[in-house]
Amino acid sequence: MEKKKLFLLIIGILLIVVPFFLNFYSIYKLILVLIGIIIVDIYYATKKKVNIFLIIYLPIILLILTYSIDYIKSYTLNLSPIFVLENKVNEHVSLYNSVFYRIYKCDNEFIFDNEYKKSFACNPNLITDMDINRLLRDPKESYKLYKNDFIKVTGKISKISGNSQIELKEYTNKDSSVNGYVQFNKNSNLIIKLNDVNLTNYKIYDYITVVGLLKSYDKKTNTLTLTDAKLEEKNLYSEYHMEVIESAKCENTIKEYADKIYTKCISNIYLDYGIDKYELSYALKDGKITFDELLSKASKEIKENKIIYELDKFNVISCNREKNIILSKDEKKDYSLCDE
Repeated sequence: MEKKKLFLLIIGILLIVVPFFLNFYSIYKLILVLIGIIIVDIYYATKKKVNIFLIIYLPIILLILTYSIDYIKSYTLNLSPIFVLENKVNEHVSLYNSVFYRIYKCDNEFIFDNEYKKSFACNPNLITDMDINRLLRDPKESYKLYKNDFIKVTGKISKISGNSQIELKEYTNKDSSVNGYVQFNKNSNLIIKLNDVNLTNYKIYDYITVVGLLKSYDKKTNTLTLTDAKLEEKNLYSEYHMEVIESAKCENTIKEYADKIYTKCISNIYLDYGIDKYELSYALKDGKITFDELLSKASKEIKENKIIYELDKFNVISCNREKNIILSKDEKKDYSLCDE
């Protein structure tokens, strides 16, 4: 009888120990460890002299010990954990959720997130992009499909709240729209919770791509909420094609176009970013581009104490810091314009 009990103890110990040597995720590893702890506890419970204190606290001690060993082993050796539940996002990204921490598995690399404080820790390129119109076409159904999953969404910003929250809405784009303008659908909404990100460079109507955990759905307001969100930098507004619209009637005077910028014989200038088309005056005001950046690729020469910038579509006479005049390529470089 004693031999049978001893065999039971050995089986219990093996069930606890063996899963630690299996380097792959399986819920059965956790089940084996728990069964092993129960068997060890049963062994001591069936002894002639039963220590009630030991029977009650032994499972707790073994749980804490194995949990700690599992954490240290995974953290130091990058081995698959046991005391976790896997949320598989795709073949490249998985999330291992435990009691006090979670692990981002990014292409087999572990990134630990103690106390669930980190935003999405993997490279956003590992997740397939989804358009906001698709996500919000049926928010209730989207929540069923992606609840508690990390998803990547691209859309237009409809609202910015400090450095902690951005909102996206379903929208309709018109071919004639400029300056990023779209018509937002007010019937549905996506709230994105951020961890104090610097949003000073983002404006309403900007395109933005974000990865976050789809956490909740409010059926009253038809609102989805993303948490643990991370913005993906795409530099969508770094490259552009310039379009110059010359005035139908050219008068021999300059007109104010933007702050410290004037034009002659030019009605408007557009920057076509491919995704959006902006008036230059609006893009300068909105921070999409600075005047120095606009002139960065221009050739320049100095005449009569004035700097002349030559670009493909127009020329610029820089009179001083307070006055810059944009001329069409056909216009004479008349430096007396600086005196007007």
